[in-house]
Parts: sequence; structure tokens; C-alpha cells
Amino acid sequence: MAAIEIQKGVKVSLEELLDGVSQMDLSSLEKFSDEINRLIARKKHPRPTERELELISQIYQPLEEKIQLRYDELFNKNSEDKLTKKEHKELLKLVEVAENHNVKWLAALVELAQLRGVSIEEVKNQLGIKNPDILS
Repeated sequence: MAAIEIQKGVKVSLEELLDGVSQMDLSSLEKFSDEINRLIARKKHPRPTERELELISQIYQPLEEKIQLRYDELFNKNSEDKLTKKEHKELLKLVEVAENHNVKWLAALVELAQLRGVSIEEVKNQLGIKNPDILS
């Protein structure tokens, strides 16, 4: 297996690197994954324009963590029919925030695809973005 030189004279195998990465907490692992995806995108398109960089940054910008956590909490309570009226109103506002975030995300994907002259699916492939699992 290939070795990776972390610093001059310090080499680790890919297996050792993956073992270390597997020990990261979820939040750090997601950030690490985002950075890896950015590196892959840069290697596939080594000299993106400034606008492409702005769009890529926007595409990788997650929903603010505290908003996502609260949304998840209220969504789960709603699934169990345990929401108060106040929490239901809050959930509706958070749904709107999440939808606005998704619209901006999709608009950035569309513009990037247009700039590169490829489909949205191709841009997602280039950036290492996978389609979410469909809930049944």
C-alpha cells in the first residue's frame, strides 16, 4: 500500500492514515471529508476561476450546525407526535431556513455546471457529492 509523507521524513501508510481518520468524531470527520472533496475537485479542475471557487465554497457550506441540530431534534419530536404548538411554529421556520439554504446550494451547483459546460450530475461527481439516501 502507498505511503504518505506527512512531513519530511515522516511517512504513514494509507492504512494507518485511514485508521487515524476513523477515530475522529463525526463533526471533525465531516469537515475532513469536505476538505478531501475540495482537494479532489481542485485536482480534477486545477485552475478554477475566482467565481468557481466562490460557488464551490457555497456548495460545501453546510447549514449552520445549531440550526441543523435543532431542526433534527424538532423533526424527530414531530415524527413521534410530541411537538408543542410553539415547537411546531419553530420547526416550520427552520424548514424555511433549510429550504432557503438548499435553494442557494442548488443555484450554486447550476451556475457551476453552466460555467464548466457540464451537467449538474457531472459537477456533483467532480466535487464528490453523493445523492442523499431516500427515506422510505
